[in-house]
Amino acid sequence: MNDKVCLITGVCDATGASVARRFARDGYRVALLAENAVKSMSSAMNAHASIT
Repeated sequence: MNDKVCLITGVCDATGASVARRFARDGYRVALLAENAVKSMSSAMNAHASIT
C-alpha cells in the first residue's frame, strides 16, 4: 500500500496541473481541489493518463 499522499489546491491553472502530474508520476496518491469542478476533473484525468 502506498502511504504517500498529497493535496494540491488550485489545479485549474497550468502550474497546479503540472504539479499534480509530477506527484502522480512519483507514486503519490493525489487529491485535487479547485474552484471549478470540470477543470479539476480534467486535471485529474490528465494526471492519471500521464502515469499509465
